[in-house]
Amino acid sequence: MSFRLILLAAVAASAPSAAAWAAQPAQAPAAAQRPAAPPTRAMMIQNVDARFAELDTSKDGSLSTAEIAAAHTRALQQAAAIQQQRMEAEFRKLDTSKDNQLSLAEFRAAVPSARASASPEQMVAKLDANKDGKLSAAEYRVVPLASFDRADTNKDGSISPQEAQAVRRR
Repeated sequence: MSFRLILLAAVAASAPSAAAWAAQPAQAPAAAQRPAAPPTRAMMIQNVDARFAELDTSKDGSLSTAEIAAAHTRALQQAAAIQQQRMEAEFRKLDTSKDNQLSLAEFRAAVPSARASASPEQMVAKLDANKDGKLSAAEYRVVPLASFDRADTNKDGSISPQEAQAVRRR
């Protein structure tokens, strides 16, 4: 899991983010289905700030390495749980005769384990612009808002369905 994906997953965990919205598969239009409002930069800031507040367990207005580490551990545990569910579903699909000839242990050995590409210390070092050893809300916003801004190609403050589709194609 890349550092960028971990941060985007952290933002997406608290509320739908632009990245999560953009990653959704396109749905066939239905006459009775009202289109969802496109995410705006303001919505993204609200979601990022809410996630920041959730991660800031000391409520001191900054994220320490310990707070980043705790969030990092939770994200890895969630990723491991999801991976476990997928492995078991894939095993059931592969065992078409339902005779359990493909052992789950053999299947698990073939699947790579979930692990982070960066430590919490590396994450803080990468985002800590003022080098004080912790992340302010402004520093925490940089990566997800840069992602939003790249998706918002016409710079109107919201992500249109066309812009979302372009993100999915990348």
